[in-house]
Amino acid sequence: MNNQQLIAYPQSTTLPITYPTGEVVLDLFKDEPIPLVLNIDDFTNVAEADASYSKSFDIPGTKNNNIFFNNIFNVTASSNFDTHKKTSIIVKENTINTFEGYMQLNDISTKNGIVTYNITIYSEVVNLKDSIGNKVFRDLDLSELDSAFNAGNVEKSWTGILDLFNPLPADSFAGSTGATTTDVLKYPMVQWQTVGAYTSGSIATSYLFNFFRPWVNALYLINNIFRDAGFTFSSSFLNSPKFNKLFVDFNYDDSQAVSDEFADALNITGTFTTTPGYLNATTVIGGNAALYDLATGVITAVDNGSIIELFGNLYFTASTVIVECTLYHTNTSYNSNVPSGYVLFSYAAAGNNTGSPMTAGFGDITLDAGEQCWLSIRTLSGSASLNPAIDDSWITWHISSSSSTFLNDKMLGFRGDTSQWDFFKSFIDMFKLVLLVDENNPTNLIIEPYSDWVGAGNDLDWTNKIDRDEFLYTPIDGLARKIDFNFTEDANAWETINLNHPNTWLWNYKFNSGIEIIDKEDDEVVISVFSDTLVDDVGVPGTTMPIINDVSAVNGGYPLRYWENNMRVLYDNGVHSITTNWSITNETFSNTNDRLVFSAVDVYPITSTSNSLRFNTIAEPYDNNVLLNNLYNTYWAQYIDELYNKDTRIIKVEAFLTADDITKLNFNDTILIQSTRYRIYKIEYRAGAMSKLELITIRNL
Repeated sequence: MNNQQLIAYPQSTTLPITYPTGEVVLDLFKDEPIPLVLNIDDFTNVAEADASYSKSFDIPGTKNNNIFFNNIFNVTASSNFDTHKKTSIIVKENTINTFEGYMQLNDISTKNGIVTYNITIYSEVVNLKDSIGNKVFRDLDLSELDSAFNAGNVEKSWTGILDLFNPLPADSFAGSTGATTTDVLKYPMVQWQTVGAYTSGSIATSYLFNFFRPWVNALYLINNIFRDAGFTFSSSFLNSPKFNKLFVDFNYDDSQAVSDEFADALNITGTFTTTPGYLNATTVIGGNAALYDLATGVITAVDNGSIIELFGNLYFTASTVIVECTLYHTNTSYNSNVPSGYVLFSYAAAGNNTGSPMTAGFGDITLDAGEQCWLSIRTLSGSASLNPAIDDSWITWHISSSSSTFLNDKMLGFRGDTSQWDFFKSFIDMFKLVLLVDENNPTNLIIEPYSDWVGAGNDLDWTNKIDRDEFLYTPIDGLARKIDFNFTEDANAWETINLNHPNTWLWNYKFNSGIEIIDKEDDEVVISVFSDTLVDDVGVPGTTMPIINDVSAVNGGYPLRYWENNMRVLYDNGVHSITTNWSITNETFSNTNDRLVFSAVDVYPITSTSNSLRFNTIAEPYDNNVLLNNLYNTYWAQYIDELYNKDTRIIKVEAFLTADDITKLNFNDTILIQSTRYRIYKIEYRAGAMSKLELITIRNL
């Protein structure tokens, strides 16, 4: 006898009939149980997991059901039932809820005036992807992280006390209510630009953004994504101190803050004498005539607090003539910033361009509206010409607005279009996470790594429930000869050209099964959002930092200040001393012997037991330790070993299960049949009848 009920909840309150309890028990065909399929995992697909569902089944077109579906079978009438919306359901057996999720109406058939509805029901676990699949970071409200980008705040972020513009609200994941500092936004030292001087005694560069750009705590972002989607999660792994050390980069697009940008084209020309002059205006590209006067070479600021930046390379043909470049500007409100008539550099021009160029890369100059700025070039004696045969002579002016907030001007530039689902899915794939619905709360997901979850279940003795007359053993299908585990390659990154091509990427892992009978040659697990990050010493040993440079420097161009690199994820290793001093022109730090270290390993310096964000065991460039605790060995090896072991097979058998068995079942439980242990692969539950089981024999179970 079938004691199941299919309880459904109306899509709308505007139906012709009102259900007093807010629900309706749909009529089923007599004695035909609902065929529930409970899936632990698609064991042959190493990158995806399936949710539980039902096989499609029919329910009758009774008066009760027709009213619920608002007579949708009548094509001449307008129905309020929307097949494109989810209809919440519960499957109840006696007094036990055996399944909760939603219903999909597949089709309606009419034969001899008899109406039949074909439906499928699904568990709620797929709702997370549905809820955030079309959302990007720009849809999150992270304005609570608005903060100044300056030397003082950069240094404060190292110890988790970055100053915010506004106190944190009551529901913030960035700190306690009313806090005015946070530890979820940090500025580690990263080589974002190849420009600058690196020696055994010092490291010097011109701009704050050459070393420091924002990184945001991964757990903070995941918490916001879940809350925005109406979900929560329970996870000892995600809430662990180790995972909380993970930060992702928010290299920013400065276009929202740029008022204008002018670039003298490559191969610019000009001859200069003791009479001050400026670059040949006919070669200037970009820019706005309201800001840049082509006749005089003068820039006029239009906003208060405009920031003027100048950088580039100039090659001259003369060999001994001293060339002087002076940045002149009127500066009434910011006279403590840079003195008027600031001499950028004096340089003995290299004969036939055999020496180094005159390199411009200097501190910001801040102007108010109406104030002016211009570059003057002259020789101290004689004349000097820009070498027209050299392509590397170029000058760029960059004019920014006065806003210095983190969020509006920086964070939501490049990163604003990052998919929330792809971001979270990348962590699922990195750490082989298992997601299950909390049986007490369908909007709370239980999330743990497969390696932790799989051995944490109970032993259930089903010996007396099994039909022992027939066991069907089948081998695992869908296997590949090789599986490649890797992060997404960043085609525009310096390390891609220098370290990867024409060889295989350093930190991926290739699993070779060695099996001869296969279903496909190759499979892969690709971390879609993140790319590997090169971490190495710059200058001298002990100056370890991440290196995220654009490829243009490799191809003979000049480094791009703002380029859209793939997102990176690294561990926060804390503040450590550096073997050299470092400095940034016109920026004042209280300590230039320390810096915040981020790396692909959870501790710095590395030990033999350190945990790595690489899939492979290769040592980091700055250290000799071969790291066995990598992503593959820690989170994937057990799963792959179970899948490809010669003794692994699927056993198909029938068993008489009750609703109580189903509700108490966890998919990491071990099924005991005559002293042999099995893992659950799939259950096709049929109330009041024999259910079909698919179990897996696993080595060392």
